[in-house]
Amino acid sequence: MFYRLALLCSSNANWDEASFAIYTLITLPASSLSALLTTLNDEWTQNMTDEAPPLVRTPPVYDFTGTSLREVVQAHSALDKGFTPRDDSGADGNIQWYPTAFIVVTSLDWRERGLVFVYVDGEDSGFAMEKFVFMVDDAYLMLSSLSFGDESLAGSRENYGVGE
Repeated sequence: MFYRLALLCSSNANWDEASFAIYTLITLPASSLSALLTTLNDEWTQNMTDEAPPLVRTPPVYDFTGTSLREVVQAHSALDKGFTPRDDSGADGNIQWYPTAFIVVTSLDWRERGLVFVYVDGEDSGFAMEKFVFMVDDAYLMLSSLSFGDESLAGSRENYGVGE
């Protein structure tokens, strides 16, 4: 339960500039990681302004080879979300990392096998941790829809999930 609540710590923040963190549970060569990040961010970069942060990026510590998904959840919960206070009447501040969801690479063949999307479901489900596999080709539509608030996390699972 602690991790679930820690992921929700930024609920009164503006998430407009938040990126999705990507972690690895396998040894991913730098060239493959670079290709993956380019693939995940390509359409986003084409459609957004130069000032927009990447849709997906690696946090300072992202390689969890030889550990479990639980370790990644703990790391993401502890990740400094980059909160920057605001003095207007909107949110308390802006964050740089999407706090309630992240992506995990579990296979070198990520183009064919997909990526794992881990998220904390809403209050209606008791803040349950959920996960599903999605295909890289669906990443832009799924992640940008989440970023813009056009899609719910559970809706993404229904629309883009291909298995566990």
